[in-house]
Amino acid sequence: MNGRAADERGIALIAVMSASSLLLALALSLALTTTVEVGIASNQRDGVQMLHAADAALERAIADLAAVSDWDAMLATFASGGAVTLPDGQRLDVSEETHRLQCGSPLACSDGDMDRTTALRPWGRNNPRWTVYVSGFLTSLMPAGLSEAELATSRAYVVVWLADDPAENDAQPLRDGGPPAVVDAFNRSNPGRGAVWLHARAYGPSGSRRAVEAIVERDARWPPQQVRVRVWREIT
Repeated sequence: MNGRAADERGIALIAVMSASSLLLALALSLALTTTVEVGIASNQRDGVQMLHAADAALERAIADLAAVSDWDAMLATFASGGAVTLPDGQRLDVSEETHRLQCGSPLACSDGDMDRTTALRPWGRNNPRWTVYVSGFLTSLMPAGLSEAELATSRAYVVVWLADDPAENDAQPLRDGGPPAVVDAFNRSNPGRGAVWLHARAYGPSGSRRAVEAIVERDARWPPQQVRVRVWREIT
């Protein structure tokens, strides 16, 4: 009987240890799942906030554009930006991002690079010449008295680039609406006159990034300081 009891105690110990190991594995799995889901939810929240931040910066730029009578002067004034530390501690070189928009390289672009026809820049000599129009932490660009949700969004660092509408046919990317470079039966006017292209990005915590673009236009028939968004899209 003593030997049998010892065997039973040994089997019970093995069963308890097995059950404990299983429960520990389940607890670790549950903790890992919870941590992953919290991280996913946090990233989703940050992404949505950065999308709103990019759109807010775009709206701010559009409001400024409405008050400017000479868009040519802005298109011809090149600004590439500098380096800045983002909310997540990473370093952003705005000039490198500007060059990437210009010709797909972090290095300064030549006229030939910017005129080259590519899948992302298919307009040749009408390819946009991007210039930094607005940049900074959104907090400095927003009015006082923001709500808590608006303050969370305004912690983003934003950059808005400006360029001529690539639908133009004047081969003058630093001028809004010049005469067509080639005039024929199908090309007697400039379809991009009175329109500019805006590209806005927002950089936030945990590496979150969002970007939006818009084509903004005005018409001499409208009241002064009135513009409208012809095209808006999120860049993914």
